Amino acid sequence: MKIVLKNKKKLCITLIENGYSQRAFSNMLGMSENYLNQIMNEKKNPSPAVAKKILSALKLNFNDVFEIRK
Repeated sequence: MKIVLKNKKKLCITLIENGYSQRAFSNMLGMSENYLNQIMNEKKNPSPAVAKKILSALKLNFNDVFEIRK
């Protein structure tokens, strides 16, 4: 099973509402901007730990932006 982004728009809007650029947000999370960009463009799937970091920082629920696929 893998975690995939299901609502890119919600994630992008929430970043903007919280005053983050992708660069600033990735730096705050301690990950590369390239990795976050790949997740947001559905080229990479986040690990459970990375998904949790993103959700916690933005105060989102898992089902708001991600889903689990087989």
